[in-house]
Formats: sequence, structure tokens, C-alpha cells
Amino acid sequence: MDNISLRRVVWNGSIPCRIELDPAESRVFDAAGPYFISLPRMSYIPLYIREVYQFFEPFLIDTNISKVGNAWLEFENVPLKWHWPVGVLYDLFTGRDPSSNLRDEEDEEHRLPWNLTLHFQNFPSKHMMRMDTPSSFQDAWINCVKEAAFSRHGNAKTVMSLSKAESTKLWEGLSSHDFERFWNINDKLIAESSGPLRSFAIRVYVPSTPRVVQQPVPPFLESKEPQTIGTALHSLLPELFPSKRTPVLARPVVHGVVVSMSTPLAELVQVAVYPDGFVHITLAMSG
Repeated sequence: MDNISLRRVVWNGSIPCRIELDPAESRVFDAAGPYFISLPRMSYIPLYIREVYQFFEPFLIDTNISKVGNAWLEFENVPLKWHWPVGVLYDLFTGRDPSSNLRDEEDEEHRLPWNLTLHFQNFPSKHMMRMDTPSSFQDAWINCVKEAAFSRHGNAKTVMSLSKAESTKLWEGLSSHDFERFWNINDKLIAESSGPLRSFAIRVYVPSTPRVVQQPVPPFLESKEPQTIGTALHSLLPELFPSKRTPVLARPVVHGVVVSMSTPLAELVQVAVYPDGFVHITLAMSG
């Protein structure tokens, strides 16, 4: 399968969700019914929150307080950060091991749909930023795109040099979940021809902690061999990855799939990079 086909498979991944309104914020005694929605792994909650809000709006106690800008979702008492991709949120906070042999009916904890709760009160400002304006998320996302470009090249010229039409097309491709529209521009940002590669833009999420590891990972080792998932994780988290070749204490998960430790990072980036330009890696702990 070629890179474009693999990108499309990744792009089409989604998480079926069941969203309930916090009963304390519903004017209906027996609570409003749940809202079911399939959220793309490669997208973000803010792009769908208005749709969710419109479903629950008739059941809200006070729409002067319960506004879209105050909305937030939680999973098992954990607020879900707006600026993290849906796929990362699911893989990280469910802690699901995709390589598990358990059938869905046996894996009660991780059975789909993903059960989320919608809130408007007590916004968790210590854990996440508030989306104060309609452009708040777009601004936050493009800043991540620039940060990823800086990680790769030491500057954000690839992003800053996009024309207004190209920048608009990139954003519209993301917001409408249009594969061709988005990748037509994004390919320019991650292509090898976009400039000398200084390091890979990678974020590693350690489960059950607030720790997110983001450090420069050069494309080659001192031995001139290409960097792999295993060598990168051994360098970034040696306490969890004492071996470069064998996952002993944890397994790397990208887009809901356990990735081989021998996978070259250069190849992974071309097909598995998220819309913000980073390769997000969650960990499935052993045992």
C-alpha cells in the first residue's frame, strides 16, 4: 500500500462516541437523552462541539451561562483538552492496548462507544484553555503547526510562506474533514523537499501522569543509521524503554495501532503525522 492510501486509511479512522449532558445542568428531571456521534481520530472536539451543543440546547437550564464557549467534555472525571487530537485523547485516557486478545464483549472498560459527559459549569481552567472566540481553536491549532515546523527545520518558514489561499485551504480541509483538500497543502509542509530535516516533531504521552515528552529527535543516530521508534523511545524514556528493539514495559501506539519498535520514523511521519504536524505516540503499559 502506498503512502497516499495509508494516509487515507489513517484519515478515515474514527471513534464512535456517546455524549451525555451533566444531569445537574439539565432542566429535564430524568435528564436528556445521549447524543451519538462519530468523531474522526484526525480531528478535534471544537470542530464538533457546536453540533453537540445544538442537540442539548433545549435541555439546558440557562443558555446565558451554558454557552458553546463554556462547553467542555470529560471522560471518567478527566477533562479532555481541546487542542489535542481526538485519537490521542482516546488512546491516552482509555489506556487501551490494541494488541490485547480480549474480545470487545470481554473488554468492558474499553467497549465502544466512548462515553463522555458534557459540562458548562466549573470550567477546568487549570487543565485546559478556554475557547473564548470562534477563532480560538484555529489560532491554537496553527500555532501547533508552526511549532512542529520549527521542530523539523529550526524555523517555521514552510508554514509562514504559505499563501493566504493555501492557508485557507489547509484550515478548511481540516474543519470539513476533507482529505484531498487538507493533504494537498499539508504534503508541502512535511515533504522532504521542504528543507533540511533537523529533527522529528514527536510528542510522547505517558499514561496516568500529566507528562508529555517533547524533545528533539534527530533523523539519524551517531552511527548514521536511521532513527526508529525504538531508538527514539529509548532515548526519550529509557526507564520505560530499556531496550531499543523489544517493548518490555510499554508498547508505542499510534492511531490506535501498536507500532513495531523497528519502524523508521521517517516512514512513519509520512503517513501517520497528525494535522498539527506532530507524530503523537501514546503508550500501552505491559501487565
